[in-house]
Amino acid sequence: MKLQDREGSEPAPGSLNNPAGSLPSRFTHDISSMLAVLLAGAAVLGAVVGWVLTSLSEPQSPVIEMVAQEQVSEAIPTLTLESQRIARTDSRQCRYPIAFITVATPGNPAGGTVTFRTSKYRSPPFQVTDKPQRIALPNPLPETGGLDPLSVDGDAKGLLVSLYPTASMEPINGTATVTVRWHARPPCK
Repeated sequence: MKLQDREGSEPAPGSLNNPAGSLPSRFTHDISSMLAVLLAGAAVLGAVVGWVLTSLSEPQSPVIEMVAQEQVSEAIPTLTLESQRIARTDSRQCRYPIAFITVATPGNPAGGTVTFRTSKYRSPPFQVTDKPQRIALPNPLPETGGLDPLSVDGDAKGLLVSLYPTASMEPINGTATVTVRWHARPPCK
């Protein structure tokens, strides 16, 4: 006995429109939708897990701020004499971009004498106290930006250095170092 298809209903099993052993089209459509939702969910979950693992594996390095062009004249006197000469000839900071830090020893009015250094620069000595002062540093990676150590040498108990986020850099045995992210030089106009 042959089963007949009714108009608007699913084909009967074994009919020409629905070969024997195959699933009705309604079930096939439901399975396809479910697989699409599961695949999309897996992709989103993978992206979230990847983002979390990446943020855990790459420690956030403090960022050093660059001196705004209108503040260069105030920053230059804190550089070494040779760096002052170079910075004055490069008024737009095209070849010699300058960053700055603000330093202080809160709760320690006596402070201490320290010098700051990067991979390519060593500052003159500064008497740091509990009163904040800005110190300019030439960018050691002006072309590409990136990570470079910022070290402090000397003796200043409770020294805070304004990076983002703020770094506590108390020189132990005379030196403390933190890896800092430097910005690439902006294009000159």
